[in-house]
Amino acid sequence: MGLLVVSPGLAATVQDLGRVGYREWGVPVGGAFDHGSAALANALLGNPLDCAVVELTLIGGAFEALAPLALALAGAPMEAAIQGRDDRRRAWTLPSSFPLAEGERLILGGTPIGARTYLAVKGGWRTPLVLGSRSSEARLKPGDILPAKSGSTPVRRLADGLAPAPQLNADRPIRLIDGPDAPDEPDWDWEARSFRVGPKSDRMGLRLEGEAIALPSQPERASMPVAPGAVQVAGGQLILLGVACGTMGGYPHVAHVVSADLDRVGQARPGDVLRFRRVGLDEARGLDRVRRALRAGRLRCLTAMATDGPISTAHHPI
Repeated sequence: MGLLVVSPGLAATVQDLGRVGYREWGVPVGGAFDHGSAALANALLGNPLDCAVVELTLIGGAFEALAPLALALAGAPMEAAIQGRDDRRRAWTLPSSFPLAEGERLILGGTPIGARTYLAVKGGWRTPLVLGSRSSEARLKPGDILPAKSGSTPVRRLADGLAPAPQLNADRPIRLIDGPDAPDEPDWDWEARSFRVGPKSDRMGLRLEGEAIALPSQPERASMPVAPGAVQVAGGQLILLGVACGTMGGYPHVAHVVSADLDRVGQARPGDVLRFRRVGLDEARGLDRVRRALRAGRLRCLTAMATDGPISTAHHPI
């Protein structure tokens, strides 16, 4: 029993918060590209925040309940509808939780903003656990069945303004710190440059198109450790490494996105324009502490409301 994949959309994978502790063996962390939206989908159902979710990219697909299921959606606002066994459709909005009866289908289309939407089920998707995580880079295929426990949930929607907008604001730069190969030219200015997300971007990394970046020639060197958020230069253009990146890299590592802004990177879509702002290490650490504190408090509140009653219309800090 569970959810049948009728159509997987453009790219659908099962993700949790990642496979931690195996990078020294060359195993990427992986996990949801937008942790905040994945956690929000789980919070709407009262799940532990590390339960596995389905990550849907740009176009959602169609899914049929093989048993009564309690589901939730959060992240990029994909067009959504529930199709009954009589083929009638009723439009749905997200972020929200909702029941899906046996035989009903969840139909998800495209999204005007953002890139990734997360589909959670009460209790989490019961796909295989490998090295402590259910995250997988294998894309779902038509006919796949996502195992899940049967359940039900009342309809819960977040009030307008409660959920963070899953889009990049060009007026709000993505913050980064210097990498080991940061340019030392005094006239180098990240804020004076803008970059467009190229079409060959995925969970492994975003290829950014913009003004060519010339770095001093360097002798050939051994590969160095890299992590999600690393900004490298290859052929004069930037590559911003995503959550599925490898653990080693040989391209010059000029900067690193602060952890507080990685979720925003996960919602970048081809054609989006990115701007950057350099910050110091102390500021980056402070931003991360603030983000963690605000998110933890907000999700605790949402989890309690999802468990104990309908969601309030009161606004909470993001």
